Amino acid sequence: MAREVYERITDDLDGSENAATVRIGWQGEWREIDLGEKNLAALSRGFDRFWEAARPMRTSNGSGRRARASGRQISGRDPKAIRIWAKENGIKVPARGRIPASVEEKYVAAGAR
Repeated sequence: MAREVYERITDDLDGSENAATVRIGWQGEWREIDLGEKNLAALSRGFDRFWEAARPMRTSNGSGRRARASGRQISGRDPKAIRIWAKENGIKVPARGRIPASVEEKYVAAGAR
């Protein structure tokens, strides 16, 4: 007896057929989405400009998550929440730009989320 199994992938946004699974990451979070030709082209047009301007980086564990120099993994945090927490706890933090790793580490150690 022969058996044939077909997998049909459809676009998660519009339901069109012949979609491809795309893995995208943002701020240390990774997701997969199935996109047809039209939606994949739209994603590429918006994303390519930023990809080309970005610099490559290495990760210590290959997971795609950002690694700090200390080796600790700190990602997926809300910078706005960290700034509010730091201000409430008398810790100086820049109003804009990158939050120092030491401040993020204190935030994590305090159990803030």
